[in-house]
Order: sequence, then structure tokens, then C-alpha cells
Amino acid sequence: MGKSSPIFTAMGKRLVAVGCGRYKVGPGPVLGQADVDSYEAWQRSCGFTGSSAKWPPGPTSWAKLKVPKI
Repeated sequence: MGKSSPIFTAMGKRLVAVGCGRYKVGPGPVLGQADVDSYEAWQRSCGFTGSSAKWPPGPTSWAKLKVPKI
């Protein structure tokens, strides 16, 4: 949490695009709880459950989200 990278903005935009955005403000470049909540919603929508649906991203759900390379 609190790390900064343009990849977090790109990830957040994709999460919003697929209907899993949980942002009140953003997304932006600083990793925050809304990013984690959004990504966990995405992983659940992909069929992951339990600890498999928790942060951090797994390679399968990350590839499926199709975050553009920065």
C-alpha cells in the first residue's frame, strides 16, 4: 500500500471498464484500499474464491484483465 506506479492507474482504469471499480476518487498512481477492493472484486468475478480471490493479483486474473503495458 502507498506504492506509486503508472501501472496502478492503468489497472484501475481496466477495473472500472469491466465493472469492478470500487473507487470514490480515482483510479490513480498510488496503490490504495480502493485498488485492492476493486481487484478482489475482479478476481471474484473471474470465479476465484477464498484466499485465491484476495490481493495480490494472480497471473491468470492479471492476464485476463488485459492491463496495457506501461
